Amino acid sequence: MQTNLRAALLVGILGSASLANAQQRTSLELNKPYYCSNGLTVTVARCVLQAGKEFCEFKVEQNGKLSFQAAQPGENLAAGLKSCSTKPPAGAPSEAAAPTAPKRALRAGNFNPPYLAEMPTAERVMETMKTDDPRESATRQMAAFEELMDIIKELSGPREFRGWLPDETKILTEYSAAKYNLSLASDKAYPGPYKTGQTFSDYTPYHYSRFDPRFGYKDIFVWQFFSENVRSQFALLVGKDNANYAAKIAEQKRASEEALKPNSQGAQPGASPFVRNDPGTLAARRCVELGGSELECIGKGLWGGLLDMAGVNPNAMSGSAGSGVVMNGFYAGGQGLSINFAEKSVSVTGCGKLVPNSHAYTITKKANQLLLNVENAPAPFIISMGSDEKLSGPGPVEIAGQIIIGYHDVWMQEYRNGRELVGGNCAGRCGYWVHDPIYAPKTERCGIGTFTQLPPGAPGKSGIINALTTSIDSLMHTGPAGLRMMGRYSNAGGLVLEFEADAVTIDCGAAHVKQAYTVENAAAQILIAVKNGSAPFTLAVQPDGTLLGTGNAEIAGRVVTGATGDALTYATKNARCAIATLTPKSGN
Repeated sequence: MQTNLRAALLVGILGSASLANAQQRTSLELNKPYYCSNGLTVTVARCVLQAGKEFCEFKVEQNGKLSFQAAQPGENLAAGLKSCSTKPPAGAPSEAAAPTAPKRALRAGNFNPPYLAEMPTAERVMETMKTDDPRESATRQMAAFEELMDIIKELSGPREFRGWLPDETKILTEYSAAKYNLSLASDKAYPGPYKTGQTFSDYTPYHYSRFDPRFGYKDIFVWQFFSENVRSQFALLVGKDNANYAAKIAEQKRASEEALKPNSQGAQPGASPFVRNDPGTLAARRCVELGGSELECIGKGLWGGLLDMAGVNPNAMSGSAGSGVVMNGFYAGGQGLSINFAEKSVSVTGCGKLVPNSHAYTITKKANQLLLNVENAPAPFIISMGSDEKLSGPGPVEIAGQIIIGYHDVWMQEYRNGRELVGGNCAGRCGYWVHDPIYAPKTERCGIGTFTQLPPGAPGKSGIINALTTSIDSLMHTGPAGLRMMGRYSNAGGLVLEFEADAVTIDCGAAHVKQAYTVENAAAQILIAVKNGSAPFTLAVQPDGTLLGTGNAEIAGRVVTGATGDALTYATKNARCAIATLTPKSGN
């Protein structure tokens, strides 16, 4: 997907939505599972609006196991779910009778906060971390106590620095005392020698920082003590660390591979889910052959299979496919003004009190200049690009848009298995408030002057937003700022190029590969340099929209041949195609 989804979601969550007259919501129900075939359920967590388009975060579960989390345009998600139902299928177990993980031993009594009831006792930690080697047992036990204390500290939020609640203090003291006593006994039992100044208890190979990708999973699996709800809360809070949050999803990916095996359509036990031939698997197989991560590709496979079950052509969901040169990314101007380009529109942020509003644009190449023609009310304007890739506008421009004058408060009830969640850890009903903006028309006069590429921003302080953008970044690649290409091009010799914001996929016969590319605003024409390994090639954009190149494209790709256990096996696949003239594909 080439739309700048990350920006759309961020702006929407922060309340800077698009023009009210363009807002179109789907009828998706939030936090209520949609039951699909093959044991799949899809739950939509939240939806936001930007540039008149709705984007929704969702998760896919198969046979009760989390398989995939991502975001999609609301219309795409609704299309994929049209064959699913919010009513549990006949014969499905009720929530009370649903299969569950082994029961966790809860502490007796009421706790504040309630999740503390899931914290294991010190005795249970000691027993669970035992191995046949007493030294190894002590090392694991000490690390487990440290990680459990880190979980409480992270979930406590600002209380980690302002002071604990009584129940938090009680359990932290219990763990700290247990670790201290264990350290004394271990240092006495295993005196060394060790490095200067160190004791046995100083050796902590299994104690990972709470922001380390291995925390809770690697070597000592402390998450076995907790419900999925506690795991999710922790993952959201530390999600500002992209690598850490990706690791949590990677662990869920492993579970999804296991969940896929019972539905392998004849595959042998333990075989990779990528060696089948259903539509979803074909999409996943192509994804890994092009170098995608298994997390990303399993997600594409599940989504492709879901669309196939719904009888939906994913290529037709976004309307007529476009092609040609486009702009991408953020550009910063003066006085807090910035613009953000997607493949078909540019949004303006910081123009007075206007919410970020979206404008269509077209690109015109003339001798020694490139012009961006921006649609706008009451009058369009032109931004030019120089050889230094800086953008220059006409100066003060009247922009008609809307401002936020208030909010509607809407309660979003949470559901499980089609029933409202009440009680438990909730103070009454489970859910959250959404503040939907109220808009009014407004025209502002803003200086459309010089803009420069805006570097990626630092992670924000909101765990929820960072967790959401992390999941988006791991699955959707926005590409660099500046001139990019979009669309699918082909010629009679079998060469096919499919451009996205981050890379171009090249197909030649049975060989395919994904490569980086650059777009240059040269003096006389626009040039595309494809970084095709040891055989790069250049294309020139012609006035009629075709791409012209010379020579041959040498493609060195790979194909999946099978699997050994959970590891895929590949074979090289090489091909050669003449470049010549490539014509854009029109229509869907």
